[in-house]
Amino acid sequence: MSTRASVMTVVRVGVSVIAGLALTDCVVRGTGTVGTQGTINVQPSTVSVQPVQTTVVAQPAPVYQNPAAVAVAQPNMYAAPPGVGVGASVGVNVGFSPVSANWVTNGYAEQDFVSYHMSLRARQFAAGYMPITQLFRSSMGQGQRQYVTVDAQPGRCYRIIGVGGAGVRDLDLRLRDMNGNVIDQDVATDNFPVLGLQRPLCLNWSGTFQIEVIMYSGGGEFGVQAFAGN
Repeated sequence: MSTRASVMTVVRVGVSVIAGLALTDCVVRGTGTVGTQGTINVQPSTVSVQPVQTTVVAQPAPVYQNPAAVAVAQPNMYAAPPGVGVGASVGVNVGFSPVSANWVTNGYAEQDFVSYHMSLRARQFAAGYMPITQLFRSSMGQGQRQYVTVDAQPGRCYRIIGVGGAGVRDLDLRLRDMNGNVIDQDVATDNFPVLGLQRPLCLNWSGTFQIEVIMYSGGGEFGVQAFAGN
């Protein structure tokens, strides 16, 4: 190959390379000898990278609350006063008179709901029994309870009568021995509970027993009295 031909070859190769490089960054306009005339646009490729938006939500720190203190009310304990019987004439103490058709409890007044109904219930459910406590009276709200302690004598059978006042819907009684065991309880839904009525309530120990008075529904004044038979 001649020197001139070599030079021409190098020139052509250089032009081709330069032309190829130029196409990547420019617009080439040309006219073909055959076919449709037109314009070729060569755009450099562009890669767009969008930043990733990361949202961090702060979680509130857990809050631990101590449980509220629960106040437990201590039950009221009462010792029943010595038993007395009151005859038909109000205020005349006739000792331990047995319940009869005309018997009334201590503090009896016809217009007084508790004493009036205690007298009626005793005549109905404790006829012939001796009152061994006076009429114990107090007041409670719904869900509350009180205890009355009574001396027990072996070989005697008992009737325990409760009377709930006008605002009492359900008054319940439980009888507990010296160890706190329930030995009898009222199951009726009313305000006139009686223990020892469904079955004989006869105790065989000396000491005390407790009458648990429960204001199951309603509230207000109530009365409890214990009676004993031979």
